[in-house]
Amino acid sequence: MSNTTTGAEQPYEVDGCRGVLRVYSDGSIWRSSDPSFKVPVHDDGSVVWKDAFFDSTHDLQLRLYKPASPSTTKLPIFYYIHGGGFCIGSRTWPNCQNYCFKLALDLQAVIISPDYRLAPENRLPGCH
Repeated sequence: MSNTTTGAEQPYEVDGCRGVLRVYSDGSIWRSSDPSFKVPVHDDGSVVWKDAFFDSTHDLQLRLYKPASPSTTKLPIFYYIHGGGFCIGSRTWPNCQNYCFKLALDLQAVIISPDYRLAPENRLPGCH
């Protein structure tokens, strides 16, 4: 008797990641189209921010934050890259925004928060 199988094995779910993401045995990813986070944005006006394109070919933007009060010195630059394993997340998510507001104030710095291409639409290394 042979232990070989005929045909390719079907991928199976390795991790459900709280219902927001599914990771499969073949490395493929499924991401929910609406991962809801019930977190309000705490924009009290003490930080100013704006969005800018940094790669229009891939429709990639970043968000710049800086303290609203004028500074007499040059501000340091801090890059904040959201987590999510290259599968979920965005500079526009309230939890990311709130953290960047806090960083800008606490560090008295310009915060740059870029988006990046996500899986499954862009398999690694395409997210870089």
